[in-house]
Amino acid sequence: MEIKIIIDGETPQKEHILMSDEPIKFVDAMEQLGLSFYRPCGGIGKCLSCNIQFLYGAPQMTSADEKALDFSDMRAGWRVGCKCVITKDCKIQVPASLAGEITSVLADEVAEDEALDKSNIGIAVDVGTTTLATAIIDLSTGKILRQRNCTNSQAKFGADVMSRVKAAMEGHGEDLKNCIRKDLTDLGNKILGEDFLMHKVVFCGNTVMTHLLLGYTVDGLAQYPFIPYTLDSVSFVEKGRNIFFMPSISAFVGGDIVSGLFYLAMQAKKNNKAQDKFLLVDLGTNAELVLFDGDNYWCSSASAGPALEGASLSCGVASVRGAINHLSINKGKFTYTTIGGEQPIGICGSGIIDLVHELHRNKIIDNGGLLLDEYSESGYPVADGVSITGEDIQQVLLAKSAVHSAIQLLVQEAGLTMEDIDHLYVAGGLGASASVWSAADIGLIPRELASKYESVGNTALLGGIEYILNGDEDILNEIKEKSKVVILNDNPGFEKLFLENLMLN
Repeated sequence: MEIKIIIDGETPQKEHILMSDEPIKFVDAMEQLGLSFYRPCGGIGKCLSCNIQFLYGAPQMTSADEKALDFSDMRAGWRVGCKCVITKDCKIQVPASLAGEITSVLADEVAEDEALDKSNIGIAVDVGTTTLATAIIDLSTGKILRQRNCTNSQAKFGADVMSRVKAAMEGHGEDLKNCIRKDLTDLGNKILGEDFLMHKVVFCGNTVMTHLLLGYTVDGLAQYPFIPYTLDSVSFVEKGRNIFFMPSISAFVGGDIVSGLFYLAMQAKKNNKAQDKFLLVDLGTNAELVLFDGDNYWCSSASAGPALEGASLSCGVASVRGAINHLSINKGKFTYTTIGGEQPIGICGSGIIDLVHELHRNKIIDNGGLLLDEYSESGYPVADGVSITGEDIQQVLLAKSAVHSAIQLLVQEAGLTMEDIDHLYVAGGLGASASVWSAADIGLIPRELASKYESVGNTALLGGIEYILNGDEDILNEIKEKSKVVILNDNPGFEKLFLENLMLN
């Protein structure tokens, strides 16, 4: 049978064709064609949000389709992609939001035609749940030669770390490890070719990601009390290359945070600001937070959910071309920008933050996030085919309350006030693209810290670069020794703060 797949909005439009002699899962067809397919729940059929449209040749409707779709949509050829089995000739249209690549959030890259000395290099790698970020460093000069991102192909096992843990425990540990190794090999060959001499590699990532890459058991990370196989740094020599993995602080405060703290510590030391108090916030599905009080590091992880990353929302997409990333409403007029200037396909994290802020400022939602009656059923229209529902808004409020409450609790535990904090460092792509005033208005960050907001980019990768050039494991050990983990669920004050912060003020 002939399977034709097109990506909605792809320019120029291209038909990806696969021939198969027997029934094949849609997700397997995508993989064989070399196409990415975003499944937020890893294909277990929990979220039922990866819907695709058969232009002809639709298979029989399944129970998953009936749960996720209206009958009229099913008659029009819509099916839940992760549960779909292709049995005959067909043509399938896949929404761009389910097949797009993540955009880079790193610094500007070196021009491609610049000469690249490949005789003595180091590589820093941030192993993110969604994205793998790399930097190539000339060890003789300290110069950054190339920076590249690619999508972590482990995403086919689920968008979050617990989905990956579950997959590993079900026997896919080797597959998960090989996914990243292949991603990095392909990326390395693409950037450098095969003729290069690599002396140093520094890896950082959250605790689950580094465990999976090292092939360690993740059984202890599956449930409370969440005991990792190790929290120590790992180093070894392989094929003449010095390999180093950053240590972690806890099951949910990983090597990516330690790497970021190492970078901030080295920068503070260079600028004679080693005693400045700061809050580091790395926004994501599990927002990781560290408060440095001048001596100790107060660490925590808040389960914010995927709303701020564009996932789980009816209108949400990752930071891909066509994602609405900024918007405003003035005198009833709606304006927005999209990544790449493309036609809008959905709203990413920075756009969601702006949208909730603007809806509240224009009294289209109340302090509890409820839409005006005229939009309560259909949602508020943003662009053709894109609207935000009441449920979407509530998910954003849950996420912002978790982050804000965690910040307040860390400040209390350290015996400080918001006024005592010298810097609010916000890491990652969302930190770089979000409007600080929108974030403060909806209560994602405390208003008192808005003027101290500093976007610091990918601090995890920057820490890896810094460690390659100025490796000092004593500083890493000091960070670990002076870290105090605050578990939010064990703190009676967190629930009270969380309920208070659900409102918009």
